[in-house]
Amino acid sequence: MTSSNYPLANTLKTAFQDCSVEPLEPEEMERYYVDLSAARKTSAIDSVSTILDFQDPADFCAILFTGHRGCGKSTELKRIQKLWKEDYRVIYLEVNEETDINDAQYTDLYLIVIKQVEFELRKLGLNFDAQLLKNFEAWFKDVTKEDEQSVEKSVSIQGEATLGPEAPFIAKLLVKLLAQIKGSEKQKTTIRQTLEKDLSRLKADINLLLGDAYVKIRNKFPQCKGLLIIFDNLDRVPPAVADHLFLDYAAQLQELHCTLIYTVPISVLCSPKNPLKQWESDPHIVPMVNIYEFERDRCDLNYNQTGLDAVASLIEKRVDIDAVFTSRDVLLEMAKASGGHVRQLMQMMRTACQRSSTQKHPKIDADDVTYAIKQQQFSFERFIPEDHYPLLAQVCLSKNVSKDEIGQLMLFNTSVLEYNGDKRWNYPNPVVKRNEFFQEALKSALSGQP
Repeated sequence: MTSSNYPLANTLKTAFQDCSVEPLEPEEMERYYVDLSAARKTSAIDSVSTILDFQDPADFCAILFTGHRGCGKSTELKRIQKLWKEDYRVIYLEVNEETDINDAQYTDLYLIVIKQVEFELRKLGLNFDAQLLKNFEAWFKDVTKEDEQSVEKSVSIQGEATLGPEAPFIAKLLVKLLAQIKGSEKQKTTIRQTLEKDLSRLKADINLLLGDAYVKIRNKFPQCKGLLIIFDNLDRVPPAVADHLFLDYAAQLQELHCTLIYTVPISVLCSPKNPLKQWESDPHIVPMVNIYEFERDRCDLNYNQTGLDAVASLIEKRVDIDAVFTSRDVLLEMAKASGGHVRQLMQMMRTACQRSSTQKHPKIDADDVTYAIKQQQFSFERFIPEDHYPLLAQVCLSKNVSKDEIGQLMLFNTSVLEYNGDKRWNYPNPVVKRNEFFQEALKSALSGQP
């Protein structure tokens, strides 16, 4: 059982509030963070930290960080932000706040980088070299046909955190362009086509500005190795967009002169196109917490108690179990139904709290947990296509997802989960295994086996 130096939630209401599905913020780490690397059988954050440690000042690279949505990647990335804030000027951003996540392109990321770096410099009381900035702005004015007057008309300084009275023209223009990319299909296409006509100039100018930013930051903070930009939520792009982004434009994503961490959909790893062959290093994977005893030929796997305890510790770090649950066994049933998926666990916990309170139960009991599990089950039943169930049954039997579009989609929507360790393997989400459509498909698959 996990101990805590902080007061634990001891009512259904406070347990509900403390078991948020949102990633931990840096200031919450000490209170709520649980190191799950041993139970995951891997430590993506340690391997990324090694890269950052080995880099000398002015070195840069592109790092891929992946795992299922809701597995805890954002929390780990915010830990990286906190751990390396003395050695790097860290810029953490959520891509979905900056561009259209369902249709992201590499030129969008270029614009986001320079927008965020300019803002970071301004916060430090620094500015880009005047001549470099003038040249960059002049080129942008020429290719976009925008000027100070047209930009001022359409950009609200009050409505954008990165702007202020002292913001240069380029900052306001980038805010306008990114807003148009996010909000208008026609303008998005026009902007991207315009920028791609002279991509080499765009990239060269951005790298000149990044080099200038590095010098300015090093002069002010001599211990700083350089810029570290974390692109979180890029793993939300659909599989087809991810293939396009990380295969067709892999080179462009690696050519900016700063250290970048890109979150990648785990479905990309199972693309038959093998987009990651274009990258200089392997992706760093945050797999599920392994709650099973892996046996390739066994359909219904036994549970691993160490893994279950690790999952339960996520709740125990926040909640007084004796005060909120009728027994710890009830919590362990929820851990089993999570499949080692952090957000799914928290969603079920919050549902169980609400249901228990609604039913006037003094504590969460087995019926409340069963109800919470079923709500997750029903949610999956609503979106899983019927033709996926035979394939899900095969995953259960083989512990391996198909390397095609359907396999990618099943990883993307978490109906299939990825585990790691001595072997890489897949297994259906436990709440999917519970439904009758899956059970029928599994029965059919077993009857067809020799």
